Amino acid sequence: MTSSVLPGVLTLAVALALGRGAVPLHPSWSARLLATTATTTLLAVPGTLLFLAVNYGATLAPHLAAHVPEWALFGDDRPVPDWVGAPAAVLTAAGGAAAVRAFARWSRQLRAARAVFPGVLETDEPIAVAVPGRDGGVLVSRGLLTGLAPRELEAVFQHERSHLRHAHHRYLAVGELAAAVLPPLRPLAVRLRFAVERWADEEAAEAVGDRRLVARTIAKVALGRAGEADAGPLPAFTGSEVVRRVRALLGAPPAKNTVTGPVALALSGSATGALAALACQLDHALASTFL
Repeated sequence: MTSSVLPGVLTLAVALALGRGAVPLHPSWSARLLATTATTTLLAVPGTLLFLAVNYGATLAPHLAAHVPEWALFGDDRPVPDWVGAPAAVLTAAGGAAAVRAFARWSRQLRAARAVFPGVLETDEPIAVAVPGRDGGVLVSRGLLTGLAPRELEAVFQHERSHLRHAHHRYLAVGELAAAVLPPLRPLAVRLRFAVERWADEEAAEAVGDRRLVARTIAKVALGRAGEADAGPLPAFTGSEVVRRVRALLGAPPAKNTVTGPVALALSGSATGALAALACQLDHALASTFL
């Protein structure tokens, strides 16, 4: 059982570590690295819990095991004790319910945004949201259009177009789903949202050729907001840690990491496979067992 449990445990440990410490890469590579880690953890940890829950069900009702695919069961028919199987079953059910609720909430938010687009939100609050999809685009409010100067509006649209160009809603959806299914990953999701916003900030600054203009626009829009609504996986202009973003834009642009970025991403993507192979080898060599 070690070969099945250890990869999930180690992947979760990596995700927790990345959620606590900043990734010293350009925001574009940080976002990719964090999204890859979130995706891997979503596959490894709930998959491990489901595997244990299925085998626990086979332990409780052996006559039903004949209807379960052989690959989903332990090869030596070891029983799963209650102290392992019961929590795995509960956590699997809770994670599945959380995922369903998250998808339902995001669907409502996306439908609401698309129902307005390509119109203008009738509110005095300055709002800009990237609406993904074939018929999507940048949804803005009347308050944004009347409250910003032309160059400031250009910075906002360049920022939101970056979100659409790189499909940032997918990054945010992975992070939010990871946090919903595995609450300890909430810090990772927060860092992922910040990295995505910083990525769009840097592209907007390059497009308009003025980092201070983008910083000033972010601060101006944030000051005009009464509060941040839950946008789910929809990228919003002031969606994450405004003060840190403004400070970053007032400083020098980050290095592009044209070499270290791809290398770090490749290593993170292959880490789970290597850990799984190592776990299988140790289990075979030591004949160890999780129970």
